[in-house]
Amino acid sequence: MFIGHYGPAVWDTQRGHTKPLLSLWQGFLAVQAMDLTAGFLTLLGVEGTQIVDGMPVFHIPWSHSLLGALVIAMLAGLTFRALKPSIGRRGFWVVAFLAFSHWPLDLLVHRPDLPIYPGGDYMMGFSLWNFAWPSYLVEVLLLGGALLWWLKVTNGPRWTVFATFFLFAFMCLLHFVAITAVTLQVQSGSFDPTSQPHGPMAGVMMISAVLLLALFIGLIERKRVPMFSQENRV
Repeated sequence: MFIGHYGPAVWDTQRGHTKPLLSLWQGFLAVQAMDLTAGFLTLLGVEGTQIVDGMPVFHIPWSHSLLGALVIAMLAGLTFRALKPSIGRRGFWVVAFLAFSHWPLDLLVHRPDLPIYPGGDYMMGFSLWNFAWPSYLVEVLLLGGALLWWLKVTNGPRWTVFATFFLFAFMCLLHFVAITAVTLQVQSGSFDPTSQPHGPMAGVMMISAVLLLALFIGLIERKRVPMFSQENRV
């Protein structure tokens, strides 16, 4: 899963009621903690994408194993609480939940490439990505529904609404090019392995995409305030 991961990013025990525990851009980073880890491990040559029988297959035993996901979630929560102690225990669990949400969503769409622990032989994945258009629709709905709810519980200039829809459209296009189109090419027999980034470049692109999307939503978020915040009542 790619853009669908950002659906849970808007979730916060306080969002929509008072000042949220974490900003949306921070939620964007939290839900992608596993992919950020995968990106760095790809840079180091530890993980990456392999071509098997003409099909791209993820080799992500450390960042995307069940055990790895739990460790990354705990580290994400601890890191955020260390940087922002005011979030307290509740904030720790919110961040940990967001980081771990990546794994069950990946379980739905990935082909069997998610081990229980690094080096384990038993691979999990329900392969929803094999159904290119239905899986794409699911991810679009997860992201679109979340952003609509965020716009509903925040207020800001009209341009921020248009900017959010533009970002949504950009993310949908990015997902289609990176995942849906590749799946369709593999299924039609027209997939060209040389067209895909590999090695350190794949890691750079993965990390850059995650950071840029967090930056974009952060810029929009600066001009929107929670609907029920004190700032909005004045």
